[in-house]
Amino acid sequence: MKSLDKVNVLVNPKISGDQLLSFYERNNACEVGEGKEGATRVLQHSSLIIGAFEGDKLVGIARAMFDGCAGAIMEFSIDLEYQGQDLKFRNGTTIEKDSSGLGKKMGRILIEELFRMGATFIEYYILQKCEEEFFESIGFKHNKGLLPYFIDIRPYSRGLVPEWGWEAHSARCSS
Repeated sequence: MKSLDKVNVLVNPKISGDQLLSFYERNNACEVGEGKEGATRVLQHSSLIIGAFEGDKLVGIARAMFDGCAGAIMEFSIDLEYQGQDLKFRNGTTIEKDSSGLGKKMGRILIEELFRMGATFIEYYILQKCEEEFFESIGFKHNKGLLPYFIDIRPYSRGLVPEWGWEAHSARCSS
């Protein structure tokens, strides 16, 4: 298990495109498929970013949007080496375990910052039968009354959208 002794967790840190892409590559994240430009676009548009660093190496990132009332966590990822052993998915964008405590530390800071900004409601979509234990450990509850609806046109998600969605997007982007 990795120690947190050399890890600094920062609010709205400067994260380079190379740091983020390297993090995604090390952790088998599908965002690598977006390329450097696409993967790093998120750094310019997030309302809040929490970054965890071991020296210059990015080992965790959490990003959220905030509209004045509600916070929506868009990403919460920790390096696989900080999660622990026997991971089923081995994808850093999925928090299967938090053996090091890095996820809990980042989660506490993320939630505190969103509350400080004025959030009265915070949401995040998790991977079912995988991440519940971690997110419940930092205060989240399952919202049984809602169903997620989405449109997903990411290149690596083609099977998730209705046929018209991908073609319509491709036609708009190529004209």
